[in-house]
Amino acid sequence: MIIVAISGGTGSGKTTLAKKIINSYKNFSVNYISLDSYYKDFSELSFADRSKINFDHPNSIDFELFYQQISDYINGNNIKTPIYSYKSHKRLKKKGSLKQGDLLIVDGILILLKKSIRDFFDLSIFLKVNSSERLRRRIVRDINERGRNEIEIKNRFYKMIKPMHDRYVKSSEKFADIVLDESYVFDDIKIRIDQLLDGNHQKN
Repeated sequence: MIIVAISGGTGSGKTTLAKKIINSYKNFSVNYISLDSYYKDFSELSFADRSKINFDHPNSIDFELFYQQISDYINGNNIKTPIYSYKSHKRLKKKGSLKQGDLLIVDGILILLKKSIRDFFDLSIFLKVNSSERLRRRIVRDINERGRNEIEIKNRFYKMIKPMHDRYVKSSEKFADIVLDESYVFDDIKIRIDQLLDGNHQKN
């Protein structure tokens, strides 16, 4: 099994790239998981209090659970993953199911932050997109998908997202195998993944 990690700031196109990869490997068993699913469980707090949490700070992520589950997965076990609701800002009671496959795509703004987790990845990609474009994309997405308004989105972006990006996300670029801007050529990425899958197939 090959694990590909996709990092970059909010609105950099991580999910879009993940979907491109998944759609390019119809003959393989491809799975996907986001580090966003591993936000800590703050369900004991009120919605108003949960809304104030800085979800872009590393302390909001349950890295220990993520590490444990990916370790189990690499050792051949299917895992039950947490599911997080962006609308209610809390972890849901139901679980996701991650079954064994040929290729696993993982993404998250902080996915390259910790060495113990970086060591899981066969290929890591960082999407480098300027702040104004990422904000524009964030506004469109959060209005359409998460029921938020533009003022709320901009406030969170400048008070929490951008400072955390500058402090934690931006610096993790140096750990990526590939750094891409908005004009990246997808075929170049696919060639790298093809090589990894071919090598893994020959090894097995």
